[in-house]
Amino acid sequence: MNTILPSQGIPDLASVTLQDPTAPQTGGFAQFLDQVSNVLEQADQMAAGYAQGKVGLIDAVLASQKADTTFSLTMAIRNKALAAYQEIMNLSV
Repeated sequence: MNTILPSQGIPDLASVTLQDPTAPQTGGFAQFLDQVSNVLEQADQMAAGYAQGKVGLIDAVLASQKADTTFSLTMAIRNKALAAYQEIMNLSV
C-alpha cells in the first residue's frame, strides 16, 4: 500500500511512500532518505523557479510545506530510533 500526497499543480514532485508493514521490505530506510532528499531538492527548485517567475506562489509554497512536513517526519523517525537505541544500550544483561 503506497500513500501518495495529492498535489495541486505541482509538477511531478517525488512522492514519499509508506510501505505496508506486512509486505516484503525492499530498500528500507536508505530508500526513504533518498525520497526525502528528492522532495527537499524539488522544493528548492520550486523556490528558485518562483524567484525567476517561472513558478506560481501557490505551487512554491505547497512544495515548501511538503518538504517541511517530510523533513519533520524524518526527524521524528530519527529521534524515535535514537531513543530506542539509547534504551537498548542502557539495558543490563
